[in-house]
Amino acid sequence: MLIYLGTIASGLGYFAWNKGATLVNVGVLAVMNNLLIRTGILVNVVIWNRDADILRLSIGGATILSALVLNQWLSKRAKLAVQPG
Repeated sequence: MLIYLGTIASGLGYFAWNKGATLVNVGVLAVMNNLLIRTGILVNVVIWNRDADILRLSIGGATILSALVLNQWLSKRAKLAVQPG
């Protein structure tokens, strides 16, 4: 079990995260890094029935997703400004 967790789950997970990090801009990477924390809390609530402040979790998640939408909008706007014509 420890070999699986150390090599397969963690190793492939880190490789996929780093590969994905090379394919997106810095803003998306920052947002997804913070969304990872919220996802971990959500897994604890759903699977292990841990207590969490759902309102705060929802507000934080909505703020993070708003940051992602804003980043995408600003990135598209910057690309349009650079393109000729």
